[in-house]
Amino acid sequence: MKKLRRYGISGMLSYGLLNTAYYLTTFLIVWFYVAPAPGKLGCLAATERFLKIMAMVWAGSQVTKLVRLGGAVALAPFVDRGLSWFTMKFNFQTQGKAFMAVVGCCFTLALLLFFMVTLLSA
Repeated sequence: MKKLRRYGISGMLSYGLLNTAYYLTTFLIVWFYVAPAPGKLGCLAATERFLKIMAMVWAGSQVTKLVRLGGAVALAPFVDRGLSWFTMKFNFQTQGKAFMAVVGCCFTLALLLFFMVTLLSA
């Protein structure tokens, strides 16, 4: 964790990007392959299923936390270069603003995917 803090916002972004990738990938794998739905569920059943699957994904994230932390430390220098490029390419005034834009994109992508998959199963 100390090594990750040394990278500052790039270290945080690296960990956040790995978390986003973990949650999206694991959610999709569990939803479609580990516990596939029988068919059209209805809104209430699809929402309950979503909550149960997210609980399983969260529990799995606790088991893989150290692996993701190690990956974030390893990726932090590359994320730092990428964040600098992103900041200059899209004319952000600071890396902090570019960081917030990337975080916003991660949250938006996750929410859209979770909502769309759940809604399509309803």
